[in-house]
Amino acid sequence: MKIIVLFLLSWLMANAVYADQRLSDVRPGIPCDRIAETEKRLGSVAADVHGTQSTMRYTGTQGGEKATIIYHCDKGRLTEQTITVTSTTRDEAYRFAEEQKTALTKRLGEPVHDGLDLGIWKRLYFGFMGADLDYLLRVVVWGKKKEDAMLLIKETGVDQWEVSISQGSSKMEYILNS
Repeated sequence: MKIIVLFLLSWLMANAVYADQRLSDVRPGIPCDRIAETEKRLGSVAADVHGTQSTMRYTGTQGGEKATIIYHCDKGRLTEQTITVTSTTRDEAYRFAEEQKTALTKRLGEPVHDGLDLGIWKRLYFGFMGADLDYLLRVVVWGKKKEDAMLLIKETGVDQWEVSISQGSSKMEYILNS
């Protein structure tokens, strides 16, 4: 019995570690027909059986948390990937976002903008310049190019917070607000 429990625990931990590799394994520009194989290896399940060739949705894990993963393709190539984790409290969402920021920073280097750790002088500067501080304090960006990673926290309803990590999405909102 102990062997079975150990096997199950190690399998669950391995899936969590592999899921954290999703952002490095699945990058914009790869052929979309490789995504299903990668998500299967990561232990994810196709969530949208009626999806189109241009949009694929999976449920899986990211950082040990249940996640929804959405891929957008164009002409057989991945154009955008979004991983979303939902929390019921602001504290849970920010804890998870900090963990993901740390993991992404180890892999990608320091972000060009870190709203989760924005100093008082930068807040004053952005506020003086008329920037949307509500937005800038919830976003972490690793570059302004479309393929660069971005992390965003948002309140989507009563007792519902989302942390999304994306690659391939437009950084225009960040560029306009900074």
